Amino acid sequence: MIPMGDEIEKTYAYGEAGSPVAVLTLASDYERFHLKGYAIIGSCYTENLGVEMVISDMLRLPDIRYLIMCGQESEHLAGDAFRCLHEHGVAPMGTYRRIIGCKSPLPFIDDIPDWAIDAYMEEIVLVDMTGVTDAAAIQAKIDECVREYDKSPVRREPADTGMPEVDAYTWKRYASIMEAIMMKRLSK
Repeated sequence: MIPMGDEIEKTYAYGEAGSPVAVLTLASDYERFHLKGYAIIGSCYTENLGVEMVISDMLRLPDIRYLIMCGQESEHLAGDAFRCLHEHGVAPMGTYRRIIGCKSPLPFIDDIPDWAIDAYMEEIVLVDMTGVTDAAAIQAKIDECVREYDKSPVRREPADTGMPEVDAYTWKRYASIMEAIMMKRLSK
């Protein structure tokens, strides 16, 4: 998703219903890859709301088992957020939930419930191809994941995370954290 004034531009598209694969192109434009065989494909630029939106979309689609993460990393290190969330989960930090070990500026995911984070960690296989932009290599991985899934399909019930509508101002809840980070940097 990308803030566009007061609106959010959604940066994803649906592919083949029933596919077990979601493709996340991080900060690379998903439309330039011309891939096939996925259930959903999209870009993600932010380590908080973007991560939550991707998880929510995957959990809504009951056949998704694999998240292929490819393309160029964003300035907000969204790929690092997915990797760390998958490996370490979250920990409370005041009234927020911080992704453990994440190097992103604002690695907080507060709009989806704990069960959704657990489902992402337990039910989705993260295939980390960060930095890979070769469409043939990504397509080969999609095909491999589909073949693996066909040998032993795992279907979940579709889940609604109850994530609220996101707009261009939603991130402002983290303004106090950003202010503290900037003050700390200035004091050095």
